[in-house]
Amino acid sequence: DRSEKIGQRLALSNERFKELERRRNMEIEGFKTDIKMLRQKLKYVEKQLFRVTVGLTGNSDEIDVLQHVKETALRSKEMQGELNHLKSKIYNLENDVRHL
Repeated sequence: DRSEKIGQRLALSNERFKELERRRNMEIEGFKTDIKMLRQKLKYVEKQLFRVTVGLTGNSDEIDVLQHVKETALRSKEMQGELNHLKSKIYNLENDVRHL
């Protein structure tokens, strides 16, 4: 009788463990998907930042170039902030995945 109860407890514990393991794997998969999406957003923001700072309208005159850079400085600063924010999200998600 006692061994049956212990066997039932063991079976229940094994079932619970398998369910927790399944949930953990699903969470890790979700984190990996989130990290992948954030990396894609990060690449997009980096490309935009590159276009803003380097991809000028074709004016070769130094004064026009400097004026264009001055006009887009605020926008590039905002993009850098967003870039740093996305990087911090990626690092936080990677840390969460490591600690699972």
